[in-house]
Amino acid sequence: MKKVHSALANGKLKGFYSETMLTIEGIMRRDRADVFAATQTVMHPETSQITDYADLPNVIQEKVGSGDLETIAMEFRVEQPRRKPLHPEVLERVKAAKTLGVKVLKGVPRIGAYHLTDHAGEYYLGRGEGDDLKAWIDKAHEVARAIEARGIGFAQVKALGRNMSASDPASAWFQSLDQATDVHQERSVERAFSEWADGDSVAVHVAYGIDVFCSADVGNSNATNSVLDPIHRSWLTETYGVRFMTFEDLADNLP
Repeated sequence: MKKVHSALANGKLKGFYSETMLTIEGIMRRDRADVFAATQTVMHPETSQITDYADLPNVIQEKVGSGDLETIAMEFRVEQPRRKPLHPEVLERVKAAKTLGVKVLKGVPRIGAYHLTDHAGEYYLGRGEGDDLKAWIDKAHEVARAIEARGIGFAQVKALGRNMSASDPASAWFQSLDQATDVHQERSVERAFSEWADGDSVAVHVAYGIDVFCSADVGNSNATNSVLDPIHRSWLTETYGVRFMTFEDLADNLP
């Protein structure tokens, strides 16, 4: 641990961690189903603005005729009212990581995804702009969908939600995650959230082009199958070139 810490501190090693450690796994395990079940879309008050015809570009004038143009703006925001602040120990880890220069990897872009505000760009690793950003998004979605197609990653929590909402097909899948009927189903939901976090972590690891995915997790806690079990690790290595290491492997490979 001291060897890796020293390598991070002196810049010989660059470290990163997925924002899913904060946005998904940063929620206490017992609270995750409740937080996501209460997720809601809120429409904020609409605003309108009148633009004089004379101030409109020619291409717009041709479309609207001779009158002024009224623009109405509506903002829809996904909110999680039951989400609590990050645990103080988690915040201390975030601060310690920042001190070592360890950056946060943006999560897989999802509608209504929760993320941390970083206006100054102090925490997140950049994804580039223009074509570079588009390539990053395309690759993150490509890998995430391939993972989900194998029934792992995000696919597991979504499947559980759909099964639980069978009695109310009109509800969204995540609205039923807090309706577990026994402790076994509760544990399944908890494991599914962790699996979602792991799957998205791998997807953005590939999108960013990080050299090594460091984790001792081999999916033992998942009752079904995991993106980090030996079979799927082999698939990720063969398909996307993911290089897995344990913490000990990482230390042994440092100069």
